[in-house]
Amino acid sequence: MIRTSIEILSSLPSVVVGLFGFLVFVLQFKFGFSILSGALALTVFNLPLLTRNVEDSLRQIHFTQREAGLALGLSRWETVVHVVIPEALPGIITGTILGAGRVFGEAAALIYTAGQSAPALDFTNWNPMNIASPLNPFRPAETLAVHIWKINSEGIQPDAAAVSAGASAVLIIAVLLFNLLARYAGNKLYKKMTAS
Repeated sequence: MIRTSIEILSSLPSVVVGLFGFLVFVLQFKFGFSILSGALALTVFNLPLLTRNVEDSLRQIHFTQREAGLALGLSRWETVVHVVIPEALPGIITGTILGAGRVFGEAAALIYTAGQSAPALDFTNWNPMNIASPLNPFRPAETLAVHIWKINSEGIQPDAAAVSAGASAVLIIAVLLFNLLARYAGNKLYKKMTAS
């Protein structure tokens, strides 16, 4: 039943997930248009991809690895923690990076949950309850993807094409840097966990 639900969830377009997030997180839980609502909607959006990648990574570990851990006197839990997860870690990290890459370019789900504009931030105010604080998870926000969509759809800015191109370049560079940094951290973690 869980696998069928995940398969159904993976076929939903991001607009439908955004409307779900709007109904559940913005209206029902009364989080409003906020970073928290957007993050929860994107979690629902990426859940099928992450679940499938983790499941495939764990399934690819050969059963002899588990048997070897049990033969050495490890409990089932110790075998999972010390043998299976370190061996599956590269696949899990790759799946996480792919899921995060989808989040960077997502606009439809965030328009309905995080909003289309952000308040002016005051970086001297670190009170998480203040709307101008960068630490407030309940403030509205605007991602680069939403910003690009908004500039191209409204058409009220005279240099919209240049601003849109610049924001697109920044988005591409941010995704590239995130992927490189995540791969570097993943390789370091894998070497630490496997002592290779």
